[in-house]
Amino acid sequence: MDKVAIVIPVYTGWNETKTCLEALRASTYRALEAIVVYHGTEEEINDLQRQYPEARYVFGSPALWWAGATNLGIRAALREGARYIMLLNHDCYVDRDTIGRLLSHARQAGDAIVAPIQKDFLTRRVTAVTAGTCFVLGFPTLVFSWKEEDLQTPKLLPTRLILGGRGALIPASVFERVGLFDERNLPSYYSDHDFYLRCRRRGIPLFVASDCAVWIDRTRTTLAADPGGLNLREFLATLHVPRSHRNLRDLTVLFRLHHPIRPLYPTGVALNLLRYCVIYACRRLHRRLTSING
Repeated sequence: MDKVAIVIPVYTGWNETKTCLEALRASTYRALEAIVVYHGTEEEINDLQRQYPEARYVFGSPALWWAGATNLGIRAALREGARYIMLLNHDCYVDRDTIGRLLSHARQAGDAIVAPIQKDFLTRRVTAVTAGTCFVLGFPTLVFSWKEEDLQTPKLLPTRLILGGRGALIPASVFERVGLFDERNLPSYYSDHDFYLRCRRRGIPLFVASDCAVWIDRTRTTLAADPGGLNLREFLATLHVPRSHRNLRDLTVLFRLHHPIRPLYPTGVALNLLRYCVIYACRRLHRRLTSING
């Protein structure tokens, strides 16, 4: 059986991490190794090691963000000779058969990346299937969902983008061709976008498997996920704090690297910022009117 190393970067969020590891314990595919990359400072990691001794623990600096911590785990997996590496955020939980099914698809697809469908852990609804980008109009991410009935037949769905570290299964050979995540230029958000877009440029196909699922726990999420619930100070903070996917530094780097018309990348960033401001203003107004009428 092909060894699958599952890289799980953890800074905090112990309840979610335990649920993630419990799901891996229940997996029907047994030739796997969970590599927990801990880069925080809390002592709860000791309890995690006692409860889940089957996992491997790699320790990094608190200065590491997602990209650096993920790279640390990938390097450890490659040194141990893993044939496939799965990226799994600590708040993502796989079904019992997800890893085995993904691996079956990956063997047929060859030198390709295969990811599962994403479902919301609380609502049980499909939230993302395939995805893409439109940098010219200011969209770094376009998410396409499908009707449940259209996903019943097991098949590989071509996609132009894979969304984050949410169960993507990557052959070790891909890292040899493309390299790791860009932890220097994109330490937090969008290093995953950059990686998958670089893979596409090198001719590596991206797929989503219709019969595989990962459950996304949105209990803890980015600051900018619900802009209508932010006051003005909090809204402005989302434009510069690293844990916001709307921070202009990371957005600007991504657009500069991947805008199809490189000199016009500032226009794409401006369109993205304008749309975000309009969404914030509309949602704040809606909340105010609702509170008045209520």
